[in-house]
Amino acid sequence: MSVTRNFVFLVALGGVLTIVAFPFGLHGVAFLLWNLLMLALLVLDAFLTPGTQCLRIRRGEEDTLYFKSDNEIVFFVQNTSKYTLEIQARDDSNRHFTTIAEDLRHWVAPKKEQEFAYLTVPSKRGSFAFDNIYIRYKGVLGLCMKHGTFTSKFEFKVYPNVRDLSKFRLLMQKNRQLPQGDKNIRQYGLGAEFESLRSYVEGDDYRKINWQATARENKLMVNQYQIERNQPVYIMLDTGRPMSYSVNGYKKLDYAINAALILADIVNQHGDKAGLVVFDASVQAHVTPGQGAGHRNQLMETLYHVSDNRLTANYQGAFQALNERQKRRSLVFIFTDFEILEEAQELITHMALLKKRHFPVVVFMANEGIDALTQHDDEFVSSTAQEFADERRNIFRALNAMGIPNVESTAEEFALSAVNRYLMLSK
Repeated sequence: MSVTRNFVFLVALGGVLTIVAFPFGLHGVAFLLWNLLMLALLVLDAFLTPGTQCLRIRRGEEDTLYFKSDNEIVFFVQNTSKYTLEIQARDDSNRHFTTIAEDLRHWVAPKKEQEFAYLTVPSKRGSFAFDNIYIRYKGVLGLCMKHGTFTSKFEFKVYPNVRDLSKFRLLMQKNRQLPQGDKNIRQYGLGAEFESLRSYVEGDDYRKINWQATARENKLMVNQYQIERNQPVYIMLDTGRPMSYSVNGYKKLDYAINAALILADIVNQHGDKAGLVVFDASVQAHVTPGQGAGHRNQLMETLYHVSDNRLTANYQGAFQALNERQKRRSLVFIFTDFEILEEAQELITHMALLKKRHFPVVVFMANEGIDALTQHDDEFVSSTAQEFADERRNIFRALNAMGIPNVESTAEEFALSAVNRYLMLSK
């Protein structure tokens, strides 16, 4: 128990009365009587005010929070006493949660329950245990303050922020996702279904000529195909060292995980099946391609607690594991980056292993720090950074020479770039 500002003010007022009584020689008596009165009132307030056993605490049922987004946490306080109490509450603190707004002071009427809520922004994915809720409330006379700690264990799961999924779905439906000028890009169909025959026109691929129909019709006829739906599309997520670095206060991996979930959702919306491989030095998780709400939840459960590490990605092992599990030809998006050129060379060396059976696309996260250093005032720093930037571009050229599409994107546009490329390849 502690005292309130009201009590402190009244005690201070007694000092004023003592000064006023001093010329009359009554200051000692005034001081004693006033303080005895204040003490009596404080004891009476403590006696009249119900103890913390009159309060009941329960948390809301929602345990799902979203990374890097405003989330409301709710709990309820019930007052079982016969007095209206002014209650202040505080939840457990966690260094990965930043409170940005709170509504945690309320008058709670007798026999009533009051909702307490606050907004918080999690800066890390995963599971977080909150154990206690701390309560304090003024006494009936407003002189004392009673305190209580209530055990209210609850586990919150912080998932990747997928609240923008509806925006991506709408853009896909309106075909506004593709940049102007990219709509006539060559289509790399993973599989195709025969649709019809038509007459040959100049520029048609000679490999599509149907020789039996040509002989029958006495003119060149070609097969016309439509892209096969229900195709498997894998997302391979590198969680190794290069993805552990921060961009704008968040890990590269966090941006990549968000992009993976958004891409998987768009893949499903487009009629294909989305699969997932999480890897570093070894394969950490594998989700077979699927569709529907249950499959989306499985992806969320797999990804919400994935963390970065300082390991070097084993591309060979990851590609072999995918080939062994997925026999059907698939479109494979590889979310990765590299900080040293040897890592990128490993990717290129083993890419042929994946390309034998699947159609890979590599999505790199741009190294904005290197780009900035190329403009540094120090000539040595700028020239070294330029050499690295040139080598980085050579990696992209090497992938292009192998016929492997690749995208370099800023962290903020990582999801957008991956979705764009998928739509281009599956139109």
